[in-house]
Amino acid sequence: MATPPLEARRQLFIEGLLVRAVLAGVFALVAVGFRLGESLPISSTRPALAILAALASINLPYWYLGRRRRFPLSDFSVHWIVDIVFLTALIHYIGGADAPYATIMYYSLVLFAAVSESRRVAIRLALVSMFSFGLLVLLENTGWIPPVVGVWEHHFSPAAQALAFGLSMAFILALAFVGGTLADQLKQSNAELRAASAALEEHNRELERRVVERTAELAAATQEIADLVHIVSHDLKNVAVGTTETARQLVAREEERLSEQGRRYIRHILEDSRALSRMLEDLLRLFRATDPGEVGRQWVDVEDVVRGVVRRLEHQVRRRNIELVVGALPPAFADQGKIRHIFDNLIDNACKYGGAESPRIEVGGRVRDGEVEYFVRDNGIGISERQKERVFQLYHRVPGDGANGAAPDGHGVGLAIVKRIVERYGGRIELDSELGRGSTFRVWLPVPEKSRP
Repeated sequence: MATPPLEARRQLFIEGLLVRAVLAGVFALVAVGFRLGESLPISSTRPALAILAALASINLPYWYLGRRRRFPLSDFSVHWIVDIVFLTALIHYIGGADAPYATIMYYSLVLFAAVSESRRVAIRLALVSMFSFGLLVLLENTGWIPPVVGVWEHHFSPAAQALAFGLSMAFILALAFVGGTLADQLKQSNAELRAASAALEEHNRELERRVVERTAELAAATQEIADLVHIVSHDLKNVAVGTTETARQLVAREEERLSEQGRRYIRHILEDSRALSRMLEDLLRLFRATDPGEVGRQWVDVEDVVRGVVRRLEHQVRRRNIELVVGALPPAFADQGKIRHIFDNLIDNACKYGGAESPRIEVGGRVRDGEVEYFVRDNGIGISERQKERVFQLYHRVPGDGANGAAPDGHGVGLAIVKRIVERYGGRIELDSELGRGSTFRVWLPVPEKSRP
């Protein structure tokens, strides 16, 4: 059996000394009770109390020596032998063989040995106890030790003493076996539990290490992909710009020499090159705009941001005679540029897809359940149920004409960027729309408890 750590051995010493002191006190009270009831003569009471006092007082040298020796459990064997000698002497003074029930005083030692050591040690201690008691009975019957007479009114015959001794031995051995077996099983279960707990902790540490490694690998791979997209998009944009400029110069210099079909081809090249350039620019903005991180987060005055967006769209609002109502807008804990991008896209879309008659746009917000909720509502052309789930997809545009029959510009990137920004902040965005009856975009952003103003 593995040696318990110092603190565990120290605790066992404390428990052993406490058990000895408590039992000595209990036996002393029993002796005093018998004496007051005149069942125990004073000639037996005094030696019994003296033995019990010595049994309790011996705890002091036990503790001192145990502390100096760092509480070795092997010292218990010596303690128990000494205790058995004291208890056997106590049994002698309270009647010896005529007090067979007095062997119950050995039981506490046997039980403690079973709990603190093992079944084998408990059985050995039980045998030593019964050997000591049997030796006492033998010495008293042979006259080597004068028996203490007059304690009890009865006197057992040798046959009765032998029967009482046998029963006592059987009971104390059964107690040692059962108590030791249960204690051993409990210790084994505790050891298996500790081993399983240690294995589980090691498994958890291994899982955590793997998660950290995989996260680092994923972050590195994601960064490589982002860098590659930036590089490729930037290089392709340069090619598209170069192609557009070459086509423009070709038109400027050689337009008169080209046939009508050639000029039409050149115009197609210019349009496609410009469209490609815009798409690549949108792709670059998508990657720049959707990485909020923790750096740059602060409490943003959303009302001020929306006022800036409205000023930018003032010409469009006036031209279409849009009624634009801006309500209360709680602050958001985010990056100001990304909050501006969210409202710029949502309000701009509301202007583009507004109603043909009496167009109206409402912007507002509120704080509820640890979240800040914003909405942008219009009474425009609306979106069909089939298209609602696709409006946030990259490069997707709602089919059909725009408001008032004019197809709006753009390439279906704005809402995709808005959705990514919101989700990177741990929020969500939803669309409530009905074809021909307007649309409402709702954005929820979390409000960190530790960051609330």
